[in-house]
Amino acid sequence: MFYGVSYYPEHKNEQELAHDLDLLKKSGINTVRMGEFAWCRMEPQEDVFDFAWLEGVVNKLGKAGVSSVLCTPTACPPVWMVKKHPDILYVDNRGVTRPFGGRRHYCYNNETYREYSRRIAEKIGERFGKNPYVIGFQIDNEPAQEYTGRCHCPVCTKKFQVWMKSKYHTIKEFNRRSGSIFWSQEYHDFDEVFPPVNALENGAEQKVPRFNEGPSIRLDFERFSSETQIEYQNIQAEKLRKYTDRVVTTNTTGLATNSINYYESSKELDCFAFDYYPSLRTGKIGTFPYAFARGMKEGMRFWVLEFTSGGGHKLGGEGRPQSAPGAIKQAAVHSMVCGADMLLHFQFRTFPGGAEQLNYAIVDMDGVPRRRYYEMQETAEILKKLNFLEKSEIRNEVALCFDYDCHWALKIKPVNSPDFEYIRYINELYDILAGMGVGADVVSFQADFKKYKTVILPAAIIMSKETQEKLKKFVAEGGVLVSTFLTSVKNPDNMGYTVSLPAGLNDLFGVTVQEAEPVFKEFSAKVRLNVKAGTDTILECNDSLWSELLNGTGQKVGEYLDSYKKGEMVVSRNEYRIGTAFYIGTGLSRTVMEKILGDACDRAGVKRNLILPTFGLEIIRRQLEGNDLYCVFNFNEEEAVIEFPGDMKNLESGRLYRGKAAIAGRGMLFLESRT
Repeated sequence: MFYGVSYYPEHKNEQELAHDLDLLKKSGINTVRMGEFAWCRMEPQEDVFDFAWLEGVVNKLGKAGVSSVLCTPTACPPVWMVKKHPDILYVDNRGVTRPFGGRRHYCYNNETYREYSRRIAEKIGERFGKNPYVIGFQIDNEPAQEYTGRCHCPVCTKKFQVWMKSKYHTIKEFNRRSGSIFWSQEYHDFDEVFPPVNALENGAEQKVPRFNEGPSIRLDFERFSSETQIEYQNIQAEKLRKYTDRVVTTNTTGLATNSINYYESSKELDCFAFDYYPSLRTGKIGTFPYAFARGMKEGMRFWVLEFTSGGGHKLGGEGRPQSAPGAIKQAAVHSMVCGADMLLHFQFRTFPGGAEQLNYAIVDMDGVPRRRYYEMQETAEILKKLNFLEKSEIRNEVALCFDYDCHWALKIKPVNSPDFEYIRYINELYDILAGMGVGADVVSFQADFKKYKTVILPAAIIMSKETQEKLKKFVAEGGVLVSTFLTSVKNPDNMGYTVSLPAGLNDLFGVTVQEAEPVFKEFSAKVRLNVKAGTDTILECNDSLWSELLNGTGQKVGEYLDSYKKGEMVVSRNEYRIGTAFYIGTGLSRTVMEKILGDACDRAGVKRNLILPTFGLEIIRRQLEGNDLYCVFNFNEEEAVIEFPGDMKNLESGRLYRGKAAIAGRGMLFLESRT
């Protein structure tokens, strides 16, 4: 396992560098990440390259047992390049050109910039590809971060038009499939098709408020932008691989922060890596991002290339609280237990200048090691002793499906915003499962469903005919499927299906949707559910988010109790061949969802954890040679007591617990089931 920090030797004078390297060597960490913002030092003038300063640091650290992950510096083109080629600059959806002076001010489709990027990647590969102290390479830095993923410059406009022609072949076909007749928007040629002015990027400002563009062209532009970002990434990966067999990856941000399809981008990378900044002051650290990361490269551990280190200022200025004592240690181990193979804190030492001035770090600006440094040192020692992590694995029997087309479509035309948000809803279902003692992976529609006993399909508003058939096959062969409202409403062109919903799946669920509407507070209605979870259980709650009235041969599990909807089916269960398919037509309370999901998991024979989480506790189950290992994290400040059937053995001390065990505040406990 690789543990360490991001470090920026280019910022340091000779004396400061010697001081920092001494601290890094004594810290016990085994990895540093460097170089992502240092192009002006690597190539101070065009065709003049200088890597000696970086190579010296790599070698000095390497000889002390600290390996390096080196980055291509393409997130920050130097000023000489911008002066010579101003056409490489990024243009946002308002038509504003991003000037030199920040970062990510480049167009990822500009061929001139791509050639410079190829060349610097190749030079880095030549110099460091075989260096024994370099274990991997990071391409660029957080692609599309800070609203730079949807360029509207002339190069991108022309490339988008070519992309559209390649997809649709004729303008007549595009007009037909996109429904452009609406508002008299039919085109005569692809050179009339321009990128939409509305952008999905977080924080992007709209040039024309209340300008309602067609959803089909907007989805196509999201796909195009994602594909060309990936194309730019792979240009660098190809150059690096000419010279190295070390890991090549990039650092992504969240599931969909930057609207790049990470399922696609990770295909050409050696491992999936991302940045994660949870609070280390209060509350649990969510494992949803880790579940998403596990679904990227089947059977492979992932890297966390930037992780919280402490508190203080922040890039945005509002600041970040300091970590609670013990939280750095706990968070690093927690990440490794959840499937990470690398965790690097951002950063080692606080910046005295620049846009990230006074940012959080392990060591403060004065270079004096304090609590966070010594805790990182302790963490490095602990990680060396957790041998069971390398031999065990997480094997979940439940899959939660996440899809980028659905995410983009529900951003383009929101449903009951802000109450319903696609990723938030999936995260809530993930948390409900965790509370039931059921681990889940977050996977794409293209994942191998045969690995799972239960598949959960939240708000799958866009669905291809191929996916419809895949779901039927999964259930027909004995799987249990749980699908929610907004299933199979639109085709991959982001056009509504003109058949009864859920389109193509009526026989699978045994229902058709009769009516649908958002659930506003003043029109919320009561729902009664008869859920069989061991014994017949009748529950009641109010609907929320979205409402679909169902009719058909499926068994009525839930029905409305009042309003004009009284007696109408809203939740169904249908036996399909030898499997079962549930359809949930509205948002339900956590208690009710637990019962429905519990029934689905029980029917599928999904194994539940023997230890259930209480407030502030996280339980991750791993498997080692057929035995269950329970990794318990107490994120509370106070001691907690966990209960379980039978006996558990402490993997570190060998102590045997019978029926219960105490876990200290901010503590960790690693147990092997003896049942």
